[in-house]
Amino acid sequence: MPGLSRHFMPFWDNTDLYNLLDRTYFFPANRETDDPTVYMPLRKWDIIFTGVPFDNEDTDPLSVNVSRIIPGPINHIMVYMGKDSKGLAYAVELNIYDLLDPGGLEIVCLGSDYGILRDPLKAEVVDRTLMQTRWAMRFREQEYQKILDAEDVLLSRIDTDLLLGFPYQLEMEHSGSILDRNVYLVDDGFENGSSCSDYWTALFEEYAGICFKNVRLDAEAFEEYFNSDPEGMLAYAPPELSPFSFPITVRALLGMGYSAIDDEPHVFSCDGSQETGVVIPSLIIQSDLLEEIPYQDLGFSLPGFILQP
Repeated sequence: MPGLSRHFMPFWDNTDLYNLLDRTYFFPANRETDDPTVYMPLRKWDIIFTGVPFDNEDTDPLSVNVSRIIPGPINHIMVYMGKDSKGLAYAVELNIYDLLDPGGLEIVCLGSDYGILRDPLKAEVVDRTLMQTRWAMRFREQEYQKILDAEDVLLSRIDTDLLLGFPYQLEMEHSGSILDRNVYLVDDGFENGSSCSDYWTALFEEYAGICFKNVRLDAEAFEEYFNSDPEGMLAYAPPELSPFSFPITVRALLGMGYSAIDDEPHVFSCDGSQETGVVIPSLIIQSDLLEEIPYQDLGFSLPGFILQP
């Protein structure tokens, strides 16, 4: 998630959501950090999962914090939406690049098949030096048919959100008062924005009747992450949530008596069942609604070339 600023004008003239073609894109992927690159034939609506490596020597909390506050090796998702007339692939993602950038929903270029041509402004998607892990999963056939049946309304909602600049929302809230020891988890669907993951779970549930269950982490599990996980212990409190004017880790706040508080339980529209916590990408990738995508292993990685404007 941390990376280049999103405030730019793309030099491609054909990135309208409705002009993208539902064509296979061979996505360079590696499930674990040291795995060789394989090439996954993506179809429209496949979900791409990424994880960002951390530099433990980097002391700037704004540059490392965005990913570290999200538990698990996978900390970001996007959805493949098709190719333009030049053969370049595109996805839609809801992203925030640092804690000073409000972030928002946007179309991003993934490059051409096998990563041979890349968007220089979005190279982190396919560049192994900047992405620790890149993988993709596909909806099982029953869920995929639901998406196809609801595709018009799904595209309409995404297109509207792109035009209006649907905002990124941190999944925690704090009053800002040093006397207030409660940090509230936020799990409210589309209200006031969403994170990169709950935007999609809310979208598929509301418009296609696909309910992602067991993909939430509750307040107790979040506190355990910040207190015990090697990365979680280094996560800084976002300025919006910290009662202090200086950088401080979430672990330090918890040690001072601050507590994470669960939001109201999410009620699934599919069956009325409930689940507490906030949606995280590392649990979505394990969902039984998704399945693995057969991939090609060429035995070597193709060279990547930067596509110049």
